[in-house]
Amino acid sequence: MTTTASGPGVDPQGYAALEPVRPAPPARPLSAHAVDEAIRHQLIADIGVERLEALSRVLDRTTFGVVLHWLSSYQRRSLDTKRGYADDILRIAEWLASSTGRSPVALLTDLTFDTVTAWSLYAKSRGWSARTQRRYLSALSSLFEHARRVHRLDVDNPVHLATHAPPLGTSTNGRPPGATRVLELSEVAALAKACSSAEDHLVFELLFVQGLRESEVVSLDIENLDRSQVPPVLSVERKGGRWVRRRLSDAAVRHLDAYLGDRDRGPVLVHPRTGQRRDRHQLISITRRLARHARLPQPQKVTPHVLRATAITNLLDKAKPLQEVQEWAGHAHASTTRGYWERRNSVQRDAALSFSLVADLAEAAAELD
Repeated sequence: MTTTASGPGVDPQGYAALEPVRPAPPARPLSAHAVDEAIRHQLIADIGVERLEALSRVLDRTTFGVVLHWLSSYQRRSLDTKRGYADDILRIAEWLASSTGRSPVALLTDLTFDTVTAWSLYAKSRGWSARTQRRYLSALSSLFEHARRVHRLDVDNPVHLATHAPPLGTSTNGRPPGATRVLELSEVAALAKACSSAEDHLVFELLFVQGLRESEVVSLDIENLDRSQVPPVLSVERKGGRWVRRRLSDAAVRHLDAYLGDRDRGPVLVHPRTGQRRDRHQLISITRRLARHARLPQPQKVTPHVLRATAITNLLDKAKPLQEVQEWAGHAHASTTRGYWERRNSVQRDAALSFSLVADLAEAAAELD
């Protein structure tokens, strides 16, 4: 006769009794503070602690929180775009603090249609181009739309581009539409000769020889340099988040090594006093200083974009293939690249056509006589 075991956990048929399954405790949701801290740490890596601290000083807590989420949105995947938007909002907030005498400023509630109108007049008085003004206003409008739609804040977007921004193709400083200054090669040579430090030479290489945008230059990190190849190859993040690789000249490598010293990580260009990443405004100061030392006319107008525009124009002057120059410059459309050359040569081309008409008219007049 078979004996059936009994006892705790065993049923009368000899099978182990199933313990009731206890449901797992519900996961604790992340607190809003934890989410904000995670976003803050990611933005420190993306835009730099200096920008983040400057924003936190000048903005009130509500606006600063919205800016954190706005900059971390996947709509702004490019680091260049994030850093540029952060700089634009920071400068508008600083202007508002200076105008009102209040700091920090409640940007989302203090900015009205009339306040933005006053800012537009200020931007015009500074001689900013139509494109620059529209960039600032687009960043501001995007922030307000994010606050209204995502954070459900009861705010009205004070930006009206048709009213506040001049249309593209116009100028606020007396220059004709699209008239980017282009230097003669002799002026570029004088600018190169004015370089006195390793950083000066490196900036000149990146802007003129490599034709990079100022935002691309200040975004470069030492980790972007591939030293497994000789000479080293530099990876550059272009507009739209696309990466390209550029081979540096031997001279540039020497200046880069002298400038970096023992540094093996972090931003390539840093401010000598703060050790923080340089921004595009500091880059403009460098090109203007070089222009003054080179004794170029109107040195205050020699910006990083002037060096890039000069490089593009001279490549087209030398009959380099348009498609190759377009790819080198990182332009999405060939018409943008061609526009540099056309603006430079339109005067000569139109003069030649006019002189042709003068010659034809003289010939017809001679036949009448």
